[in-house]
Amino acid sequence: MRRSVKITFTLLVLVLASLYPLIMWKFKFHIYLLTEIMIYSMLAVSYYLLLGHTGLLSLGHAAYFGLGAYSTALCLLHLPNLPIPLAILIGALSGLLSGFLIGLIVLRLTKIYFTFATLALSQMLWAIVWKWRSVTGGDDGLKGWSARVVDVPLLGQFSLTNVTFMYYFVFFVATVSIILCWYFTRTPLGNTLTSIKSNPNRVDSLGINISLAKFILFGFAGLIAGVSGSLFVLFKKMVSPNFLDLFMSFDIVVISIVGGYTSFIGPIVGSFVYGYMVEYLSTITESWQLIMGVFFVLVILFFPGGIVGMFRQFLKRVTFLKEKR
Repeated sequence: MRRSVKITFTLLVLVLASLYPLIMWKFKFHIYLLTEIMIYSMLAVSYYLLLGHTGLLSLGHAAYFGLGAYSTALCLLHLPNLPIPLAILIGALSGLLSGFLIGLIVLRLTKIYFTFATLALSQMLWAIVWKWRSVTGGDDGLKGWSARVVDVPLLGQFSLTNVTFMYYFVFFVATVSIILCWYFTRTPLGNTLTSIKSNPNRVDSLGINISLAKFILFGFAGLIAGVSGSLFVLFKKMVSPNFLDLFMSFDIVVISIVGGYTSFIGPIVGSFVYGYMVEYLSTITESWQLIMGVFFVLVILFFPGGIVGMFRQFLKRVTFLKEKR
């Protein structure tokens, strides 16, 4: 019964998301906002693979996002004839390689040392981007590809400034990426990583190479984060050091905890809640960060499982949704 509810709910969400631009065609801002949230959902799900699935608390996940974004931006800026899909692929490969390189360094450490090592490396990359003005534009960032178009087979050409097209483009890539992440958690490697989170000593005693499993995980999580960074560049029409700074990494952590970092769907829910709260609270009051902080603390104190955990507790009390034994 519970499985049927999950499948039905997922299909309903996909159908509603597909029809959303047609329903809200008069309100371009809402389409724009939901597009941004879908990109954050991709990034948050890639972070779930580290924290929620494997138990690796990283404070530098924005590094892969930012490097993917800058790689795509530099390609778009210096290679005018480069197809957009190829530019995204280059961003994905940048995320993959940076995931492998950072993983090669930090996976030698454990616990708090691992966490601070990821933070230090991320800040180092941010400093390089900030100071290397001749390549990255420094604090001014890079822009100049808003006039680019995307060739879609059988449908024609679409401009990056077309809000509805960007929505469907991001929706397609985000859906495929999130499904790949879900499938990754169901593979033998994904099951191994779950076991590592539960009891690493027992997994090691079975002769499984824990370091190699985590190394592959870092690369895959970096790849998905790199794709999300590439989409963000196409969506925002610019890139800046803010894409990989400390606050971006903290936002990812907050999104995961608010939604429920122990559940695959949690980061997606957290992205929607966080995105809408930030957008609307910032238009109401200048003290929106204080309200967000209070909300974050209340979630940690009273709902440690996040919004998804709270919803699951509710479902346990609904008799007809309980599985038959």
